[in-house]
Amino acid sequence: SSYLLAHDGVAVHFPKARVTSTAMKFAAIIALSLALAANGMSASLRRTALARAAEKGEMVGESKAAEHFFREFLSALPKNISKTKQEAVVASLEAEVNKLSDNVKKIKEVEKSESAHKQDHDRLKSSLKGKDKEMMESMDAWSARMNEKTKVGALNVISKLKNAIHLVKKGALSGNADAQARLDDVLKHMTAMAR
Repeated sequence: SSYLLAHDGVAVHFPKARVTSTAMKFAAIIALSLALAANGMSASLRRTALARAAEKGEMVGESKAAEHFFREFLSALPKNISKTKQEAVVASLEAEVNKLSDNVKKIKEVEKSESAHKQDHDRLKSSLKGKDKEMMESMDAWSARMNEKTKVGALNVISKLKNAIHLVKKGALSGNADAQARLDDVLKHMTAMAR
């Protein structure tokens, strides 16, 4: 199965399974690890933990999948493609930048909402005892770490994609050797980020 990237009547196919399975696997791993750690928690706290894990996992997975896909996609493109296909590539990269930017905005909104409801959350935590309280504190620390990790990861991928867009527009895929060399450097950095 594949995604169809179309822009102004030009179609480019790319594999869907790689993007979808990467994001889904990452979300599943996070959800499973939290579920196992939440063994002694109450049912409502377990549901909250799983919902948070799924949301964070999906966003992290999306960034990783986008990074992996576009690294592979751009590496596989010929050195010279038509202007129309270049526009399709740029449109695809810009769409992914917008999607990842929306994820960063969503994380900032979640953080803002969490800080606005901090008193309620602290009141809830003070009413908990034992393992439930420990797990809630652990969950809060994990959530803060994942928010930051997701933001940094998405911003890093956005930066690389914006560089790729700039270089494609400068002619990296239409014979400009300097732009192509710089695009290759961006792709190498994306490879290093993935490790």
